[in-house]
Amino acid sequence: MSTDRYSHKDFQEKPLGDTLVDKLTFEIESNLNNDQFGVNGLAQAVGMSRSSLHRKLQRLLGVSTSQFIREYRLKRAMEILRNEGITASETAYRVGFSSPTYFNTCFHKFYGITPGEVKSKNSNEIENLIHGQGTTIAKNNTKKRLLWALILLPVFVLAIFYFFGRDAKDNQESKKNEINIGGKSIAVLPLKNWTGNPDLEYISDGMTDAVISRLAKIEAMDKVAPFASVLQYKDTEKTIPEITKELKVANLLLGNLQISGNQIKINLQMIHGSSNVHLWSEEYTKEWKSDEIFKIQFEVVEAIAKKMKATISENEMVAIQKIPTKSKQAYSYFLQAEFQRNKANESTYDNAIELYEKSIAIDSSFVEAYTSQARVWSFGGLVWGIFDERTAWENTKRLLEKALEIDPDNKEVEEELYSGYFYYDWNFGLVEPYYQKILKDSYYDNTPSLVADYAIKTGRYLQAAKAMDELLLIDPSFGVLFCFKAEAFMFLDRPDEALELLESTNSLYDDNFWYLRESAKIYFYLGEYEKSEKQLNKILSKFSDYPPILIWLNLVYAQMDGSQNEVNKHLEELFTKYNEGSSGSPAWFITLYYCTLNDYERAFEWLNKSYERHEVEMTWLREEPLLTPLRNDPRYVDLYGKVGFLSMGLPIKN
Repeated sequence: MSTDRYSHKDFQEKPLGDTLVDKLTFEIESNLNNDQFGVNGLAQAVGMSRSSLHRKLQRLLGVSTSQFIREYRLKRAMEILRNEGITASETAYRVGFSSPTYFNTCFHKFYGITPGEVKSKNSNEIENLIHGQGTTIAKNNTKKRLLWALILLPVFVLAIFYFFGRDAKDNQESKKNEINIGGKSIAVLPLKNWTGNPDLEYISDGMTDAVISRLAKIEAMDKVAPFASVLQYKDTEKTIPEITKELKVANLLLGNLQISGNQIKINLQMIHGSSNVHLWSEEYTKEWKSDEIFKIQFEVVEAIAKKMKATISENEMVAIQKIPTKSKQAYSYFLQAEFQRNKANESTYDNAIELYEKSIAIDSSFVEAYTSQARVWSFGGLVWGIFDERTAWENTKRLLEKALEIDPDNKEVEEELYSGYFYYDWNFGLVEPYYQKILKDSYYDNTPSLVADYAIKTGRYLQAAKAMDELLLIDPSFGVLFCFKAEAFMFLDRPDEALELLESTNSLYDDNFWYLRESAKIYFYLGEYEKSEKQLNKILSKFSDYPPILIWLNLVYAQMDGSQNEVNKHLEELFTKYNEGSSGSPAWFITLYYCTLNDYERAFEWLNKSYERHEVEMTWLREEPLLTPLRNDPRYVDLYGKVGFLSMGLPIKN
């Protein structure tokens, strides 16, 4: 008997019992990703008893109801694996298997290959497998075995159901509850875009980010992995246990988003990471309008919290149910802008700014639109050299001040603003009290400028290392935190620990721009030039952005190699950046280059230019190792006071 009898495409071609089979096929397809839909559900859907349906299927096709359902799911799985670029685990959940391990076992038994091997087979090989060649069922399904199955299977099914079914179900539920109570930590993987339109990817990403943001407001949750951390798993081939281990969470939420007409549907499943046990699944369908979209988000969050036994306080409930904008169009522009911002390059930053402006034009009280646009301006005016530095800060400050005017208690906005006071204004008098405040009342910040960078630049190395440990407990996948900690070790004169930390994390973040950039710099200062250059080459091969800090590293390595043509080329690149008024502190990095040549007169010339341009890298003046020979020079002492370090009572380093 050929396995292709269960293809959802050709059921209707069967002359015998086609009406019943069509009905059964339709019901299974309608509940395809619902792992709770089984024999009982199918029988009820077609208005038959379990035993009656079983007898009819045995008579018509020679199979049990459960086998009929399972083999249909496996056939659909084969179609998905052949035609769509998703993993075996994702396919398992999509066709209604709660356990990828069990799915793999069933698939291998049915086809003779594992799901992972499908992509490696050619079309003829797959067609042979589909038509029953090499499958266990096709080879062994003789008339004799079928006769015995017809006689004995109903007896065994009934016996198992009556004697063990209830206990098994109770045990399974008990196991789920034990697992559920065990850990209130979760990572929400980016929702799959099943709209059929790749241009709507921004909606699925936006919905994921929104659910994460709302979950993070619940204090009873032990940990919620930030969106920036889960984004790396968007197209991953890693298993659920691997992902939860890397993110150090107990549970994983995965799902998909579909849009049909004016309806939006989200299918979700919660999986216990280490055991792969399915804990919960749900489908949400609403109209595609702003209030309905936000209703889905907080319904999802409430369901997750309830399943994880995380109590939501009254104040948290108000925050979770808060509607950021009443305009569907404003929210749509915002989601598109966020999608562009997360790509993080010059062209997408320009796109994001335009989209945020459109969002704000529709709803002038949309705080998140102001804050996210401010981040674009701020990041683009710092090390990347995308926007003019002063223009970037003026726009950043204007947007953040407006956001605080609308929402005065917003900690996220406040932190962004004080980071700007440090980098752009060098206003230590404002920043220091705020830094002391957040040390006592800390919260997770996905751009930890002050507890990391500010602390190190003002000599608080141990505080910085401790703060990084605390943040890494929340989000161990935030790679640049390891770089800040390694940097703190370096300044604490613990180079071996700094190197050991980088060596243990390099392989995890070799595709992360920020990690590669910071680790390349730290390796350079530790004298590990080959390792530094290796990180630099990774950046240059994977990312199009080429800010002054990378030009400087290329320049010093060209100097070490004795390649004068390359030296001239990269030095000219920095001069050009400076003459164009580029941000990214080109004068500062020209200063550092002359320090490597021991040409301190030229170094001072360019250090003064960096000060006159008010470049953000001047905040490194106290700690920069290459400036050590300049520290006793009156010109350095003068600049040290002008930047603001003396106002804090910080003496010049020996």
